[in-house]
Amino acid sequence: MEPAWYTGAVPPPIAWYREFLPCKALQADVYVFFSFVPGAIPRTQRRPLLREIAFGDATPCAPQFADGHVSFSFELGQACDVDGRWYVDSRALRATVIGPMSGVGRTGRCDLPATVGAFFRPGRVAPFLRVPISDLIDRAVSIDDVWGTASSRLPSELCELDEAARIDRLEWVLLRRFARDRHRPGAIDVDRLAASIIRRKGRVTVDAIARAAGVSRQHLAREFRERIGITTKPYSRLARFQSGLAYAGSRARVDWAGVALEMGYTDQSHMIAEFREFSGLTPQTLASRDWFHPFIVRERATAAAERK
Repeated sequence: MEPAWYTGAVPPPIAWYREFLPCKALQADVYVFFSFVPGAIPRTQRRPLLREIAFGDATPCAPQFADGHVSFSFELGQACDVDGRWYVDSRALRATVIGPMSGVGRTGRCDLPATVGAFFRPGRVAPFLRVPISDLIDRAVSIDDVWGTASSRLPSELCELDEAARIDRLEWVLLRRFARDRHRPGAIDVDRLAASIIRRKGRVTVDAIARAAGVSRQHLAREFRERIGITTKPYSRLARFQSGLAYAGSRARVDWAGVALEMGYTDQSHMIAEFREFSGLTPQTLASRDWFHPFIVRERATAAAERK
C-alpha cells in the first residue's frame, strides 16, 4: 500500500514564546530577553535563541509563581483570549517592574498580552533601578516609578517595532542605564552566593552559606535583602520550590514522598504546604495538568541536561 501523505494546509501556531540571549555586555546581569507574540510573527535570526515554544490550540494556563528575582515586562497593546484569538487592547499597553515576590498570583486561565521583557540574574538589577530593591518586595510597579516619566513612552515605541527591533531597543535602553550607574559590589559576593543556592536547588543551610561567606547569619541576611530583596532563607526556599517545577505537566506517576525527601523537605506534607504557598497549587495538580511558565521550561531543561 502506498503511504498516505497529508496535503492540507497546516495551521500556524496561535502564539510563540521565545527567549533570546542578551549581548555580551549584559550577560552578567540579564538572564534572557523574552517575547510572547502572535503566531504569525517570524523569529528574528539576528540574535541567539535560547528556547522557543509554539502554542497551537489555545493559550495555555500561565500561573504566577513566587519568585526571588526582578523582571521588566512591556505589554504591547494586544492580547490573546482563552480561545486563542488575538485582539487589540489599549489597557495592555504598559510597562511593569515586577519585584521579588514571596506570594503567589493567579493560577487560573486568563487572557495573555503580547509582551517583551527581561529576566534579571540574582543580585544584578540594582544598576537598572532608581529605587532600592527593598521598595519592590511583593510589588509590581509602573516603570515610571522606577525610571521616571520619560520612560512612559517606551511601551508605545516598542509596540510599533517588530520582535527583533523591540529586543534591540530594550537592550539599548538597558545598556545606556548600565553605563550611567554601574554595578557596585557589596561587602560580600551576594551574586555568587545566590547563584550557588540556585545551582544547589536550595538544598543548603543558611549557616553553611554564612560560613562560606565568612560572615554572620544576620549580616548575610542584610546583604541579601539589600541586593536581592529577600533574605537568605526564603531565597533558598524559593530555589528549592522552583526546582520541583520540573515535574509540572509530566502526567507521570510520581513518588511524592520520595521526591520530598530528595528535595530536602521534612516530609511530603511539608512539600505540599510550600508548593501551595509559592504556587497556590499542590505538586500533584502541577504534575497532572498542562501549564506554561518560564520557570517550568527552565527546570525541565535543567532536569533533562542532568539526566544525560
